[in-house]
Amino acid sequence: MKETSKKINILIIGAGEAGQLLLSNIIQDKDSALSVVGFIDDDLNKQDKKYDGCKVLGTLKDLKKVAKENGIKELLIAIPSERGNAIRKVVENSIGLGLVYKILPRKSEILLQDFSKNYLKHIRRVEPEDLLGGEIPKADQEEVAKFIKGRSILVTGAAGSIGSELSRQLSAYGPSKIVFYDWWENGMFELQNHILENYPQLDCEFIIGDIKDRKKISNVMKFFKPDSIFHAAAYKHVPLMESNSPEAVKNNIFGTKTVAELAVKHEVEKFVLISTDKAVNPTNIMGATKRAAEKMIHIIAESQDVTTFCAVRFGNVINSNGSAIPIFERQIESGGPVTVTHKEITRYFMTIPESVHLILKAWVMGKNNDLFVLDMGEPIRIYDFVRLLIAVRGYNPDEDISIKITGLRPGEKLFEEILVDDESTSSTKYNKIFRTKNYLNFDKLSFLNNLSLLAEMVKEEDFSPQDLKNMLKKMISTYVPKEEQIVCKQS
Repeated sequence: MKETSKKINILIIGAGEAGQLLLSNIIQDKDSALSVVGFIDDDLNKQDKKYDGCKVLGTLKDLKKVAKENGIKELLIAIPSERGNAIRKVVENSIGLGLVYKILPRKSEILLQDFSKNYLKHIRRVEPEDLLGGEIPKADQEEVAKFIKGRSILVTGAAGSIGSELSRQLSAYGPSKIVFYDWWENGMFELQNHILENYPQLDCEFIIGDIKDRKKISNVMKFFKPDSIFHAAAYKHVPLMESNSPEAVKNNIFGTKTVAELAVKHEVEKFVLISTDKAVNPTNIMGATKRAAEKMIHIIAESQDVTTFCAVRFGNVINSNGSAIPIFERQIESGGPVTVTHKEITRYFMTIPESVHLILKAWVMGKNNDLFVLDMGEPIRIYDFVRLLIAVRGYNPDEDISIKITGLRPGEKLFEEILVDDESTSSTKYNKIFRTKNYLNFDKLSFLNNLSLLAEMVKEEDFSPQDLKNMLKKMISTYVPKEEQIVCKQS
């Protein structure tokens, strides 16, 4: 197709069915401002072939050369079944050209609905989550939908990043009843507006309350009689919890203990603890309290036969409240610099919808005392990822937007781990979900004694931050505060 003065020259990445339909949509749209110069596709059998007059001009390795020669302004990525590494390769092979990146969304972005053949209306800008994560199979969605039918659900921390996505996905599957519980009024207000607008027939309740309020959470369970509880309520911001450690202990350990004990009392069928990779060999208060919560859930689980307890441990999720990526985006919008704590720091990342979907699958198959870890893919070097974020916003890294290295923060690791040293995993029937082995062997009596001492410390509020760390170290043998690691290395 020839360029006109009013048209924007574009390349379509992917000459498959989606790319061809997208081209057809553009041709049929007489008002379109887009002029398709050609396709880029890594399939060698498609090279030089034409589709509706548009030629496959090369592979991704040729992308930068083709884009420069043809005055390309935009890329339309038409590979809806691919995310993560495939999308990163597109950006990496065109970085520095100041292009606009657009994409066809995943089919699963609209749960259990068919993807319209009018692809053009679904095109949107590339977002950070497109650079990471994968597709959610429709068959998995249908299995979850079948399992949830007729069930009553309680979600604690329902207004948080994971909790709100859990709430949305659970609502989409149509449970008989769902109770949303959180202390965060503004977040609950936004969640309520979304749920009532999108699921007006859903039988649901929005309750403002604290998980540490034993009487209130007990009354909620007694009145609504949930079949399952998703415990997503937690304090999670690492540096903030380092300086507010008593609150992390009260909420993440004793708040969890309260909800778990009441689940048994009120004969809840299933309890799912949302945990984190920061619980593995923790170097910070937040991770140590989440590891303590895992151990405590294990002890409660084996002491009764009423409730099925399981936990799901995963890494960072994209665009969660307080995560680094929204901060990076704000810094890019402000013209930089973008701040990265260390050039070699790596993190596992997963999209919020994908991580929540895996939580739901773990819920479906979970047995008592299961601790699941999620396959988070390959760890991503944050410095490299920031360069891609700058590029997908149309800027050139280092030239338009600079990157500043600021140094590791208190309690921050260079890399995250999914398993502690003595843990191993076994596969499950689901891809990306693994069941841990050997994590149950610890001195439970000693843990419970120290838990009682910790409760007294927090109640009396007569202790130093170091006293609290020392107690957590007795309970979590793998917990080594960051400052102690530094001292050990220096000595």
